[in-house]
Amino acid sequence: MRELARDARGFTLIELIAAITIMAILAAVALPRLTTAPTQFAARGYADGVAASLRQVRAVAFASGCDVQFTIDNNGYRAFQRVAAGTHCASAGNFTTPVQRGDGNVLNELRPAGVTLAAARQFVFAGADGSVAGGPFTINIATQAAITVDASGVVR
Repeated sequence: MRELARDARGFTLIELIAAITIMAILAAVALPRLTTAPTQFAARGYADGVAASLRQVRAVAFASGCDVQFTIDNNGYRAFQRVAAGTHCASAGNFTTPVQRGDGNVLNELRPAGVTLAAARQFVFAGADGSVAGGPFTINIATQAAITVDASGVVR
């Protein structure tokens, strides 16, 4: 009787093959979803970053009274003001002075790999009231996110 109890421990070959088969089926179903998830999360995170930066750029334009040009393309996004003229910004000319983020770094974000942008956009937030001429503008990032900038400059 003792010999039987000792031999009954462990798994049979059939039980091991069944368990491995079930794990293989689960992996085949779950793996495609896991490989596309990082791209979707990157696109959503990038879109949230763009929207936050747009809000900051509008606030900088309104607070400084200087126009701010925002550009987003396949390289990333960036914002510039016109060069300073005395103690204020110039009313015309090229946008060459980079806008800084809240942490003191230049507002310049690269597009994550695998995240697509439907079309490049460039528009100017007016320093007088933060509005955007020619708006509304829509920025489509991948298929997960669309950001709209109204003519009043409000970011949705």
